Amino acid sequence: MPDTNLWSEIKAALLALPVVGLAIWGALGGATNALVIRVTAWEALRHILLGALVAAGLGGLGAPLLGHWLGMPTGMLSPGDGAATGSVAYLTGSLGAAILEVIIQRIRAGRLPRDNS
Repeated sequence: MPDTNLWSEIKAALLALPVVGLAIWGALGGATNALVIRVTAWEALRHILLGALVAAGLGGLGAPLLGHWLGMPTGMLSPGDGAATGSVAYLTGSLGAAILEVIIQRIRAGRLPRDNS
């Protein structure tokens, strides 16, 4: 019976999942967002969690959505490129958390995102 550490195997298996990498980069984007706008510790934690969830939730859709939004040529942000994937997850985590915050604030104020008032 080989001598293995269960926790190191679990950690290695989790880090091998692509969604975990996206969540980590998204959390870093959310942390940058929280640092830039100087929020309290609880709000910073919310930004970090939102960034991780948005980046992990969008997954492979982040690259085409950001590429279209930025007006980039089709295929420039390929999902197979590790650097592009991390960069897209970072941007998705920082911008996605900020966009969700604005939408949530507008909904709480009684204005839908498409209202002109």
